[in-house]
Amino acid sequence: MITIVCKGYKYILAQLSDISGTVSKITISLKSKSGRKQYEKLFEKRLELQKETTKIRIISINQSTLLDFFTIPIENILSRKTRTSDQGYEVTSACGTKYIFLFAENLKVKKNKSHPISIFQTMVSDFLDNTLSFIKRTVRIPYKIKPMKAQNSDYMTGILPSDQIVAFNNYTNFNGYLGNMFALNPSLDDYFTKMQAIAGYNPQTDTLNFNNIIKLEVARCKLGYVHIDSFVTEFNQNPKLRIELGIQSREQLTVRSYQRNLMAIGSSLNEYGEILIQECRDLKLIGGKISIWDRRFFECNSNGMKNKETGMSSDPDSGHYVKKTGQYSVLVGNGYTDTCIVDNWWMLPVYWDAVSANKNDNTIFISTAEDYLSSITIKPIFLIGDAGPDSHDSNKVVIDYDVIPIIAARVNSVGYILKTDSGNHFRGKYIPRMYHRLLGKLYNLRTIVERKNSNEVVGYHRSKMSNMGIELARIFVSVPNITALLTALTAFKVGRNDLIRAPSAFRSLLI
Repeated sequence: MITIVCKGYKYILAQLSDISGTVSKITISLKSKSGRKQYEKLFEKRLELQKETTKIRIISINQSTLLDFFTIPIENILSRKTRTSDQGYEVTSACGTKYIFLFAENLKVKKNKSHPISIFQTMVSDFLDNTLSFIKRTVRIPYKIKPMKAQNSDYMTGILPSDQIVAFNNYTNFNGYLGNMFALNPSLDDYFTKMQAIAGYNPQTDTLNFNNIIKLEVARCKLGYVHIDSFVTEFNQNPKLRIELGIQSREQLTVRSYQRNLMAIGSSLNEYGEILIQECRDLKLIGGKISIWDRRFFECNSNGMKNKETGMSSDPDSGHYVKKTGQYSVLVGNGYTDTCIVDNWWMLPVYWDAVSANKNDNTIFISTAEDYLSSITIKPIFLIGDAGPDSHDSNKVVIDYDVIPIIAARVNSVGYILKTDSGNHFRGKYIPRMYHRLLGKLYNLRTIVERKNSNEVVGYHRSKMSNMGIELARIFVSVPNITALLTALTAFKVGRNDLIRAPSAFRSLLI
């Protein structure tokens, strides 16, 4: 019987003498020179030496390896030889395979190449750090909660007719009337009446009072009138609309006086919006831990053509907007951008502003995030945005306010990039490890702000303003947001949570 020892393995060759009972045992070790000569003499052939297997791996010079987590060198444990140089290091395993690790910085390789990592990739740090909750997947997304239950006696009794109270309580297809929004929200009359008294403004007719002007503008938004002149004509010819808005004066309204008084209250719309937002927070209509940002383009009444003499357009505050919306479709126009942040509970806006449409997404997002996060005391956990404002500056400005940015990264982004199953990319360095597996679900909440934009475009017809100027653009943006807040508050006070996000609610006239 011949036993051959080679690289840790033993090969046993049976001889005929083993069967006859005469056993002769020969041990040949191919590890030594004398053993290899004995092999060639016994078998009368040369020993074919196995070619050395070499595998080359390219890694980053800052790449962490398993060697960093052991106090005893791992090459001593595995009995392998290691040689380190400035170009990299070479490792020979016990089975003879040679691994050469070369630092990418020392090679002429293509840089800035994207290598996204799956969000479900398990890392060594998951087992070394205190991340037991992540491994057990006990992290949950803070979804919306149900608002406080409204008591009808607190809001509707004595204000709305009894038949309407019965209809709200018993008929789900009853969506209310336009006058319900103003009857159940007396803060509108109180605020603008007080503001008019402080300003010392005395209009020619009662129709032009500040509280009536904001009612008219909310009604124009609810009824979907794009042009002011058509709505003014409807108001002058329809006495039912006057009764619905609670305007007692019978005098005719003109477009010029309407626009002049609308400009007078424009600077106070954001302040009144803050009052409505705080009321929504008190009633638990707003208060989610997730805020979502997006921008929406709307046109102004200017074609953007510049005067040859002055070099300026008829609306110098507006900007040219170009965006590819499909494979063969492009959205082009001249106007402004509605930059808005909504709460994830009931799709209600918590911040809005109008800026020129030719500004970059990064510029708009950074200014919006700074203004919003610096103006609130209770900050959200996450701020979600699409890939438009993807940059390190956009992520850092959110991190500075102790908020986690969930901003989608572009497909060609480089660095520590995470990838979800749906193909969305994120910058992993700005997102804590415990939320990596939730990125897909978190980013899916971004459709909330898209639905809010859809309500304004489809429900309120707010895709083009009938005038121009940055001040009127801010009014154009503020009115639908105030209308959405008034709709949510009214729906809550009548006990109909199904109407909180409905743009068609409280639109009919009582005839």
